[in-house]
Amino acid sequence: MLHNEYDHIILLAHGSPDPLWKQPFEALYEKTIEEYGKEHSSLAYMELTTPTLEEVVGQLDKSIRKVAVLPLFFAVGRHLRQDVPAQIKALQHEHLQIDLLAPIGEDTLVKQAMHHAIARHLGKEE
Repeated sequence: MLHNEYDHIILLAHGSPDPLWKQPFEALYEKTIEEYGKEHSSLAYMELTTPTLEEVVGQLDKSIRKVAVLPLFFAVGRHLRQDVPAQIKALQHEHLQIDLLAPIGEDTLVKQAMHHAIARHLGKEE
């Protein structure tokens, strides 16, 4: 995805009531806003914690017309086949297009990073 395809990107994590669970996602988001700014990126949670996708979309500046939702999930499951598309459908309107991207786990670079991490744990650094 090229950054200029969208006015805004929402990083979407699953959610957990455990505040420690949120830390890696919040750290990733902090790095994202350092590079792209808060006006171009947000972090939302699908359930069990806030801010929700609905809350984030509701707070977007009215000038934002095209949004990407990037799931911070490893793979497509029920949530990404059914739940999130239903949320997005309810949030879109004629002045706001929201695209659901493939989960980050499907990205080639992420797959390569996981492969290298596994190899390191097996003592086979590449």
